[in-house]
Amino acid sequence: MSNSKVNQLFFSQIINIKKHFFNIELKLSKFFYEITSFFPVCVIRINEFIFFFVKSGDYFAAKPFLRKLRHLMKSKKILIIREELTLIRIIFSFFEDTYIHNVMLIEGPTRDIINVLFLFKKDRAVAVGIDGSYIKAVNYIFRNYITLNYPFNKTESYPLELRCNLTTV
Repeated sequence: MSNSKVNQLFFSQIINIKKHFFNIELKLSKFFYEITSFFPVCVIRINEFIFFFVKSGDYFAAKPFLRKLRHLMKSKKILIIREELTLIRIIFSFFEDTYIHNVMLIEGPTRDIINVLFLFKKDRAVAVGIDGSYIKAVNYIFRNYITLNYPFNKTESYPLELRCNLTTV
């Protein structure tokens, strides 16, 4: 992580995840509960991806059921994500199976870009997904479901984009 105080303050901001439960999400929540005995905090469907957000305390108990969930829903890509309070922790939750070398903030005039840096091509490939499908789904979640809490303002939407790049040591 970068040593800049501005980056540290930015990445330690508290986030909110919008929770929309329509009929399909309720059915998926029930399905998840029947298999794992844990009720998801939030369910987000994007194309072929289904993200089940669970409480941090339930994550390691629910994680062993991932293989069974994927077997029962072969046409979907199912992920179990820890619900986190801060921006940096939710970023690491989305890329849990990879080694992230550094996370940097690149400020822009219209939106800020979070540059997730990897040392190995394999880790970057996992983070991006086939044809960029996974990173597109994560960026969709950041645009439409995740809001930042500012200390002096109320919760507001802030356009963020994640990019995955390679770096050297």
